[in-house]
Amino acid sequence: MKNLSLTLSLTLLVSLILNLFLAQILYAATPEAISRSASYAITLLGLATFGVSMYLFVVIFQPEKF
Repeated sequence: MKNLSLTLSLTLLVSLILNLFLAQILYAATPEAISRSASYAITLLGLATFGVSMYLFVVIFQPEKF
C-alpha cells in the first residue's frame, strides 16, 4: 500500500510539473485569444486524455493483467 501511495504521489507531481511547462508553450504559441488559466486547463485536459488513452492501450493489449 505504501508503494502505491508513493507511485501515485510521484505520478501526480510529474504530471503537474509537465503541465506547467506545456501550458507555457501553449500560451506562447497562441495569440491573446485564450487566457492563461484556459491554457492550463487545456493542457491538463490533454494530459488526462493522453493518460486515459495509454491506459486503454495497455488494457486492450494485455487484458490478462486486469
